[in-house]
Amino acid sequence: MKEEKELRRSFLKRLLAGSAVVAASMAGSKPVKAKTPAPVPGGGDEVLYRETKAFKKYYETL
Repeated sequence: MKEEKELRRSFLKRLLAGSAVVAASMAGSKPVKAKTPAPVPGGGDEVLYRETKAFKKYYETL
């Protein structure tokens, strides 16, 4: 009976120690920031969307 209690206690101690380590590492890490997109050669005035018959038909079904 004592051995079982000791095993449970040691397991809980390790679990708490591990969670403390994880919490400390999360608190110490810097948040990741998004990078700004690279400038597009040629000005970036390119039209990426063209309204075609297929698009019109699809949007009418919505």
